[in-house]
Order: sequence, then structure tokens, then C-alpha cells
Amino acid sequence: MELVIVILVIALMVAPKLVKTCLGIVSPSEATESLCATCVNVYRVKGANGKKLIYCNYTSDLRAINFEVCECTGYRNRDIVPLTRVVGFAPVEAPEHEEAFPAVAIWISKE
Repeated sequence: MELVIVILVIALMVAPKLVKTCLGIVSPSEATESLCATCVNVYRVKGANGKKLIYCNYTSDLRAINFEVCECTGYRNRDIVPLTRVVGFAPVEAPEHEEAFPAVAIWISKE
């Protein structure tokens, strides 16, 4: 009977950690890596001795980041492709070759 109680106590202690790991839920205090590691605006330098320099170029100016970041208003995940499309002007006649980013041509007539 005592063995069953010990097993239940251990299971109750380990179960929340297993659920968080399986679902990918990590609180900022438990995060081991800075948010900058997956940001598109980061400029990272890692030395042979393990020293890391992290700079943010969110505003086009390199700013040194000297601490682990868990929240950032300028964060953009580098693994997610933005849903934007290039729109511009093109000649009225059809192009001879297929464009990588097809442009939209709008015919405007003078009245």
C-alpha cells in the first residue's frame, strides 16, 4: 500500500512537466533561450569560447542586447513567411518571360 502511495505522489509531481513538454507550453521563466534566437531582426555573433554578442536591427540601427529577452514588440519569427505580395506596374503587353513576382497592370483611360 505504501508503494502505491509513493508511486502516485511521484506521478502527480511528474505529470504537469510531461504535459507541458508534450504540448510545447513553456513559460518565460522556464525558457532557456532568448526570444532573439528565432527573430528575423537579430544579428548574432558567437565566439569560439562560447561568448555571444546579440544585436537587434529592428529600427535599422544595431542595438546591443545584453540580457535574455522573453518579450519584444519588434519580434518577428524568422520561420514564418509574411503574407505579403509585391504589387507594381507592368507594361500593357504581355511579358515574354514568366515573372517571379507577377505585377498587376491597371489600364487607366483618359476621359
